[in-house]
Amino acid sequence: MNEKFDFDQMIENKEQHYSDKGFINKIKSSGGKLGSKALHAAATLFVALKSEDMPKSSKLIVLGALGYFILPFDFVIDVLPLVGLSDDVFVITAALAKVYMSITDDMKADADALLREKLGDRYKG
Repeated sequence: MNEKFDFDQMIENKEQHYSDKGFINKIKSSGGKLGSKALHAAATLFVALKSEDMPKSSKLIVLGALGYFILPFDFVIDVLPLVGLSDDVFVITAALAKVYMSITDDMKADADALLREKLGDRYKG
């Protein structure tokens, strides 16, 4: 199997599984329940996805993680106390670990600013 992956095409068609609006709505609705570290990790992935410096192969990992995060249904239902968002936290953390070497301090700062803008006092970062 010698197929060449077309990263540009995959990233271009991301709306099938992911949207910026869906991400923002998810952090607004679950932000306080997710925990500040996981919330910041998700926002960092969100910012990294938009960066020209992020390798395309890493963007696919990020798209998968953020797509799972905003899914209306999960393996573990989000409304369950304490465990409902645990699968989201795991997926976000695993994705961040995979792309960590491509994450810059500017991306982390932009993620912090995004959370402060969208969540205000609810963000304790």
